[in-house]
This record gives sequence, structure tokens and C-alpha cells, in this order.
Amino acid sequence: MHLPQRALYTMTPVQALKKWQTSHPDLFAKRVIKHPGSDI
Repeated sequence: MHLPQRALYTMTPVQALKKWQTSHPDLFAKRVIKHPGSDI
């Protein structure tokens, strides 16, 4: 998923997703978690 930086304000993408998941749980099929390591 692509998120424009201005939509995140000062949050990291994972922080933003966790915040959105708590406020709109019906939009998420899975729990948002941060896995250590590279995304490659």
C-alpha cells in the first residue's frame, strides 16, 4: 500500500496503520504488526 508522506504527518507508516486500525477496525482483515528486518 502506498501512503503519501503528508498523509502521515509525523508518524511512521506502521504507526499510522495501527492508529487507523484502532479507529476503523472494520477496514482491516488482519492485525497490523511490525516485523523486524528488511522489506525486500
